[in-house]
Amino acid sequence: MRGDDLLGMCWRMVVRNRRRYRAVIVAISIGTIGFIMIRTLSSSVEDRISGNLELVGRVTVLSAVWDDRSFPYHPGEYIRRDTQKLRELKHVACVAPMRYTDRDLKVQVEKRLAYFLQITCVDQNYWDTITAPIVRGRCISASDVERKENVCVLGNEAANELFGRIDPLGQIVSVRGYRYRVIGALGEPTNEEVARSVFVPFSLASQHMGQLRQVMRVEIKVDNVNKVEEVRQAAQEVLRELHPVNSDAVMVMSHSSRLSRVQFIMFIVKVFCYAALAAIFIVGKTGLTNVMLEAVKDRTREIGLRKALGATDSLIRMQFVIESVLVSAFAGAIGVIGGVTSVLLSKNALGIEASGYVLSASIIIDLCVTLIIGVAAGLYPSSQASRLDIATAMRFE
Repeated sequence: MRGDDLLGMCWRMVVRNRRRYRAVIVAISIGTIGFIMIRTLSSSVEDRISGNLELVGRVTVLSAVWDDRSFPYHPGEYIRRDTQKLRELKHVACVAPMRYTDRDLKVQVEKRLAYFLQITCVDQNYWDTITAPIVRGRCISASDVERKENVCVLGNEAANELFGRIDPLGQIVSVRGYRYRVIGALGEPTNEEVARSVFVPFSLASQHMGQLRQVMRVEIKVDNVNKVEEVRQAAQEVLRELHPVNSDAVMVMSHSSRLSRVQFIMFIVKVFCYAALAAIFIVGKTGLTNVMLEAVKDRTREIGLRKALGATDSLIRMQFVIESVLVSAFAGAIGVIGGVTSVLLSKNALGIEASGYVLSASIIIDLCVTLIIGVAAGLYPSSQASRLDIATAMRFE
């Protein structure tokens, strides 16, 4: 029998018995849709999660500090050139230079005083590296930094001690003889440094705090949680190259323990997702095997008749394997259509990007898996069919 004749006959048998394969097709299709969606969208979802992981402990934020101030001729600080080089690194979302005083300042509003506060000089990038949201007004912007505006943003404890229930926006606070107009107030932060700070534009640091150009700390936000350690090492190497004499003092710190916990949780979620998909595929494969065994039983007389007319055992085996593969491939094709449609709808709804390369690779991998399922599911039933005795099969009722 020619190959196209065999293929056509097998397809007609599948169509004729389509009700028998309905549940199997649904199971394999659902598995296919889930696999394509998870594999295609998972990287984009991870990026979105990484971009918001400061909400669970700033795990994507690194801090460049000086670990050793034993060099008397060096102030233990960075300069503007360092921040520019750090911005050129891959997977760096933003770099925020900082300068701050000790937390021993007295801040005055008319006759009201607040103690143990600090001035923190920041630019517009700093707000992407902290957990505290703006609850009133706005943040310090790039134009504020460029124009050296005498404005400030208050941490929540500073705002409460200075103004209580009064709206601080537009009020004037005095620190070290300098007057700043309040343009914003932060909500609940995760650390006391932010809570008790009066944030002013970084460009005011040289004028209001002295020491001209220096940067006391650099906050580096990474765009992907899986690249944090890679960026930490790269940033540390860059800073040590820029400060060769003081290279031992350069230190880029990460929240390694928090990062490990977050990565472990994300890994567990992935494992459960893929385990669920594997279970669906196994159910589909088992169901297809059972359906093919039932088909062998129902078509016992047909098999005996075909053998009586000269069909070989290998041809009988081939017929049932091809039927199994056709069912699996058809289910996979339906799943691919459903998966691509779901990806397109999901990416628009979630506002994320889906890689065309990853989508194509997912489709190819899934079709290969479904074909393997079809072959595996058809092997045992086809072997059972080919072993039937002609006389026994012809008398089967």
